Amino acid sequence: MIWETYDGVRSGLASYRGTAHYFNCPLDRTRGEYADFFELWPINQALLGLANEQWHIYRAWERRFHSGDVPLETHPGHRGQNARYDELDDQIKRELGSFGAPSYRAHADFLVRDNQPDLPEGCLREMEVSWVVA
Repeated sequence: MIWETYDGVRSGLASYRGTAHYFNCPLDRTRGEYADFFELWPINQALLGLANEQWHIYRAWERRFHSGDVPLETHPGHRGQNARYDELDDQIKRELGSFGAPSYRAHADFLVRDNQPDLPEGCLREMEVSWVVA
C-alpha cells in the first residue's frame, strides 16, 4: 500500500523480510530534502487488517474518481466524506503514533507491476518493492 508520494514513494505498507511493515522516508528538515533510505517498523495483523480495509475504500474511490464518476472533493481522506474511512484513519494513526525507534533502515527500489489495464488512467499502479539494508 502506498500512502504518500512526493517525488516518489514516501510511506506505506509493504513486506520486508517476509512480514508486513510500515515504511516511511524521513524528511531531513535541515536540508529540506527526503532521505535516500526508508525507516521500517513491523506491524501486527490487526493494524494490517485496518489498513487493508481503508486501502480498499480508497482504491474504490480512486477508480470512480479517475473514471470521472465523482469529484475530487469526495476523496475519503477529506474528513467527513466516509465515516468508516475516518474511523480507520484514527485507529491507524493511533497505532503508528505508538511506534518507537525504527527496527530497520533500508533503501528501496519500487517497480510498477506489468499488465494493469483494468485501472483507469491516473490511478496509482500496483507496485513491488525490493529492499536493501541501508
